[in-house]
Amino acid sequence: MDVMQSMEVFRRVAEAGSFSAVARETATSQSTVSKHIAALEQRLGTKLLNRSTRQLNLTEAGSEYYHYCVRILNDFQEAEASVGKGRILPTGTLRIASSAAFGRIFVMPFLNRFLAQYPDIQIDYLIGERSVDIVKEGIDLAIHVGPLADSSLIARKIGSCHRVVVASPAYLLKHGFPKTPADLEHHSCLLHSQQKSPRQWFFYSAHHGDESVRLTGRFMASSNDALVEAALNGLGIATLCDWQARDYIKQGRLTVLLAKFHLSTYDINALYPERRFVPQKVKRLIEYLKESYKQL
Repeated sequence: MDVMQSMEVFRRVAEAGSFSAVARETATSQSTVSKHIAALEQRLGTKLLNRSTRQLNLTEAGSEYYHYCVRILNDFQEAEASVGKGRILPTGTLRIASSAAFGRIFVMPFLNRFLAQYPDIQIDYLIGERSVDIVKEGIDLAIHVGPLADSSLIARKIGSCHRVVVASPAYLLKHGFPKTPADLEHHSCLLHSQQKSPRQWFFYSAHHGDESVRLTGRFMASSNDALVEAALNGLGIATLCDWQARDYIKQGRLTVLLAKFHLSTYDINALYPERRFVPQKVKRLIEYLKESYKQL
């Protein structure tokens, strides 16, 4: 077996802690993954992994070898990218992740042109609302909207999200228009359960300065798409990113409220694992997404 390929398989098994997860990533079988590990162990004359039905752990030798693998594989990729800069097109599978709403509006419409530009790249797209472990799940790039948690991940800003307060005409006809943020206390607000303070919205205006409002509401969801649908169906008042609400506002299905009061702006970041060398395929996608976002 190719030693470099076996080293890459071992690296991912060590990070994912699972043969089956790596088999799914590489579209191979668990037995093939196992053969790569066995080939390395035979070559090195030592055991790299302790395996049981429930657990998989690195041996002391395996832990040491893992760090060598990371360095060697990164150096190999760096050498190829440096020497072949401008001549070698990026290749391989790009595993990316984002929320469903962001992926539907921002990523999917542009992937066709990206894949046409880079014919040797394949996309494996994890789309959904759950939090992902980038390193453990072997994700090359995750797109995150909002404040970042402290981590060892590298963040590259690709755009900004300006939030707006919206409601459907049917809801406003029945319940009236809020004129100040404080008026929201008497309305049913649609809340995002994954936000740090889901029942509190923060506003700023030139005349009133900073202002926070405690909210009540009968509908809370972890999905941005669910909040959009709830707003369209007249369940209450929501805060949405401008790119989520733009088309519905143009169609008259949502109305912008409290336009003189500004909500906090969220950065949109591309996240990837910390490493000395960033693969060309990741760099190219970040550049492409930054340019694509300007077109929205």
